[in-house]
Amino acid sequence: MFFKKILVPVDGSKHALLAKRRALAIAESMDSEIVLVHVLDRIPAIIGGHAREELRKEMKVEAQKVFEQYTPGLEAKGIKYKTRIESGRPFDAICTAAKEEACDLICLGARGLSEVEGMLLGSVSSAIISHCAIPVLVVR
Repeated sequence: MFFKKILVPVDGSKHALLAKRRALAIAESMDSEIVLVHVLDRIPAIIGGHAREELRKEMKVEAQKVFEQYTPGLEAKGIKYKTRIESGRPFDAICTAAKEEACDLICLGARGLSEVEGMLLGSVSSAIISHCAIPVLVVR
């Protein structure tokens, strides 16, 4: 199987970093492009007007800082990549971004529910596996 474009959801976690590393290895071997996606937290409905806009701006600045954790390795290896900031329910936003970008693969980090239950996937990972129509690689 050949992957031309790989979507990697990133949130600043070690799990997402492991997924990016695996996506990088695949991209190197297949000359693939990587799409890094960060999903913004929802802003509570009680926050409105100017405060809402200011908070959204701050969240976008923080998202750029998250991307900075993942891009140096891509740049060093000469991998073509782009970044996307999305909002909404994470699994919906990730699946929509994958479709809009015409990605062939989603490479994401697994999340254990607790240290003892490390074999279980996190709810976002499980939802992506269940709802996205393209192959999903879960990295531990």
